[in-house]
Amino acid sequence: MSNNGEPSQSADAVIIGGGVIGTAIAYFLTRTGAKVCLLERHDIGAGTSSAAAAAALLQTKTSAKKLALASKSLALLDDLSEELDHSFEYDHSGSLLVANSEAEMDVVKNMVSTLQALGLDVQLVDGDEARAMMPVLGPTILGASFSPRDATINPLKLVTAYADTARRLGANICTFTEVTGIETDAGHILAVLTNKGRVYTDTVVNAAGVWASQLAGLVGIDLPVAPLKGELLVTEPMPPMMRGTLIAAKYLLSKAKLEQAGDDEVPKRSVGITLVQVERGNFIVGSTREQAGFDRRSTYAGICEEAWQLLDLAPCLGNIHLIRAYAGLRPITPDGLPVIGRVPELPGFILAAGYGGDGLVLSAVTAEIIAAILNDAAVSDTAEALSYSRFAVH
Repeated sequence: MSNNGEPSQSADAVIIGGGVIGTAIAYFLTRTGAKVCLLERHDIGAGTSSAAAAAALLQTKTSAKKLALASKSLALLDDLSEELDHSFEYDHSGSLLVANSEAEMDVVKNMVSTLQALGLDVQLVDGDEARAMMPVLGPTILGASFSPRDATINPLKLVTAYADTARRLGANICTFTEVTGIETDAGHILAVLTNKGRVYTDTVVNAAGVWASQLAGLVGIDLPVAPLKGELLVTEPMPPMMRGTLIAAKYLLSKAKLEQAGDDEVPKRSVGITLVQVERGNFIVGSTREQAGFDRRSTYAGICEEAWQLLDLAPCLGNIHLIRAYAGLRPITPDGLPVIGRVPELPGFILAAGYGGDGLVLSAVTAEIIAAILNDAAVSDTAEALSYSRFAVH
């Protein structure tokens, strides 16, 4: 997607960040009639969204708040799959959370109990049932949990669908446009400064992903969002061998250990894979979790750890060629939940940040919440609980 020209001179809202969150918000706001200007310093989807896996999962959500948001967002994506200008390979193909040890099976059983209590449609299956549902699984799999509502999505196609539909409705989407400052006066936003000029506005939406804290710093806001590195693998295309998402039980353990920014006692790297076969036949394997600052390099150790874990679960894939290894950065907060809403001391500054690996699945519900906030409509108690105020020093 190429540059769309110069930023508009003024806008009802300026969205900073052209990933899946920013483009979703641009679409939802534009369809309400708002004059929207989206600024992206690189190309659309070039940041975290370019390194996202292809799964939108419910059964990995251990938080009741996050599960409620994800469930609502998938319902919105059901409609968006018909509403947006392009297909984004959306499929409720389900997911299997698999265990190949008794200890991991205990994790799966506990997860099922928790999720069923929260109202999610999820059920236990034994090893034979799991292999029948997903034949790539090996003989060591003891059992799994199955969640039929979980979906697969092409991340870049979703970003493009949001952006192109928003543009058709009138959004001004400006790529290769860098924000250099935000003008404020007496607690009000006046304008956004860019390398291509000034955009007058009283509302800025911070959807800058792992760079959200730096952007917040421009207006004196201390936003606790930090990058979490994840390495992924891509195989050569193969004939259809599986449908849905395979999740290792180790994924939950990995997520619990490392999606807590600022904890000095967590290990540096953890690995728990997911596996998806995309429409073109490639397998996407992800991912490691590592606190490594803004380092996006792949590592030999990360590739090996993911490959060995894959072979442990699906040994029949041992002769498939890897064609690519890459890494991305996920924006995380200290409590693992995103930050959505106004900043009390600067009400025109709206946050949509800190999604970890859940930006894909939470994009639609986030955009709905932001649109409601800017139109002075009511938001849910769950949305209220994600406000910036929870990080305030009491």
